[in-house]
Amino acid sequence: MDKEHTLVSGELDKSELRYTPVEAISGTVSALRESFARGTMRDISFRKQQLRALLKGLREDKKALLDALYHDLHKSHAESLYAEYDSVEYEIGQYLDNLDKWAKPSHNPLASVQPALLLSKSEVRKEPLGVVVIIGAWNYPLRLVMLPTIGAIAAGNTVVLKPSELAPHTAQALQNMITRCMDSSVIRVVQGGVKESTELLKEKFDHYFYTGSGSVGRIVARAAADNLAGVTLELGGKSPAIVHADVSDLVPTAFRIMWSKLANSGQTCVATDYLLIHRSIKDKLVPLLVEAVAGMYGKSPKESPDYGRIINARHWNRLMDALNATEGTQIAVTDDLPDEGDLYFPPTIVDGVRPGDSLMKDELFGPILPIITYDTLEEAISLVNSRDQPLALYVFAKSDSAEAVVTRTRSGSATVNDTMFILASMSNPFGGVGPSGVGRYQGKHTLDTFSHHRHVMKRPIWFPTPGVDTIRGPPFAGKENSWKLDLSRQMVYPSLWSLRDSVLGKLVTLIPFWRSLVIIPGFVRALVQSKPVVRRRKD
Repeated sequence: MDKEHTLVSGELDKSELRYTPVEAISGTVSALRESFARGTMRDISFRKQQLRALLKGLREDKKALLDALYHDLHKSHAESLYAEYDSVEYEIGQYLDNLDKWAKPSHNPLASVQPALLLSKSEVRKEPLGVVVIIGAWNYPLRLVMLPTIGAIAAGNTVVLKPSELAPHTAQALQNMITRCMDSSVIRVVQGGVKESTELLKEKFDHYFYTGSGSVGRIVARAAADNLAGVTLELGGKSPAIVHADVSDLVPTAFRIMWSKLANSGQTCVATDYLLIHRSIKDKLVPLLVEAVAGMYGKSPKESPDYGRIINARHWNRLMDALNATEGTQIAVTDDLPDEGDLYFPPTIVDGVRPGDSLMKDELFGPILPIITYDTLEEAISLVNSRDQPLALYVFAKSDSAEAVVTRTRSGSATVNDTMFILASMSNPFGGVGPSGVGRYQGKHTLDTFSHHRHVMKRPIWFPTPGVDTIRGPPFAGKENSWKLDLSRQMVYPSLWSLRDSVLGKLVTLIPFWRSLVIIPGFVRALVQSKPVVRRRKD
């Protein structure tokens, strides 16, 4: 490792990260709120300029960021590029190429649908929310803070960014880059642990974006609720992979499952958490899983430059406790043993696991793969549905079987014949459902998350005439006002095809401009009978 390029060098522990003084947090938020109020982010060209500055900083600090990821998680440069850095560059590119189009107001037809809106103009504007806070996770400490940040800035918000203190090298590298290359009136970084995060959540934000555990997610959600603000929670859960008897090829199936399980030492929110295998193919698939591990990392993954480490001793011991308590049978996978001093946890496969096993209680977030055997697809679907909705679901099967699984289960996302490669689909939404998360992001969907979709309608003051305009309000009583109800239904809420009972009535809706034609008799009547509520004065 070439440490002269590492912004934070040495074996830095979290206490040495430069935490933001608690007393400075309120001022940081206030400064960004004042900046937003001045209209700093109103101009889309300025937002794009900030994204270009971020791209320049990323490229200048690329080596430093990759080194930081290695220090924090023992991620190889290749994995960091593939799983983190490249996705951030790509997201900036998406916004630079498409922001003008994505941010443009959308227009909906008015008079052609509801004649009362004749001569009106309507648009839905995507407007920034204000000051937003983005709280990142430690497992992908670059990607998981930068992707939402890019969309938040593109949407015109000012941003308080809180990286995870558990990945201190990356947190410090991010702060150095952002402080140097970006305008402090747009984004500022707050560093710290529980104390600083607690103080940060006392501040009022216009949207809260959090990636991490469900327990902290609830705290963030309460802070958002206290301020009646929006919240996006990217959480996790036990994401299953189902391998059914009719799967066409077990070789790529085994590789894709173990790649998902072992990337970043299993510390991925959409990693395959447990495996459901049909009994008829289990004895064929399990040896292929073991072979896939050896093919990627050798028989001694501890010596592989591509195999990561557990983030800290607490999580390492959590995994050991769960493994020691299992009633399943460990399958020989590697020649290595767990090493707490090195935070090394070897690839581990456990067969014969039951739904109530220690390995099935919580999301594992580590390189342990429990195997549950099933006999019918109905049994596998029932087991998945007996648990909280996961962030992801994977099924390896032929089309009909796969569709049955996807249709009859719920999850944040679902992939057929692959695993977490779905994260590479950057133009599609990513997010959970229920306990696995609230909201979505990636690509245009991040812009939508950090925007208020404001409907603006412009009406002519002279139309309709003052008398006909009384259709909307009292007086309604009396024969002279009976025209109001009849005409208002036709003008404002015309009877659509599905609301009509007679064949003739349905046929009327096939006539071009039928909505305008049916109001003509009533409109003429209104012109004759109507009287303005407020009369013009002759001064």
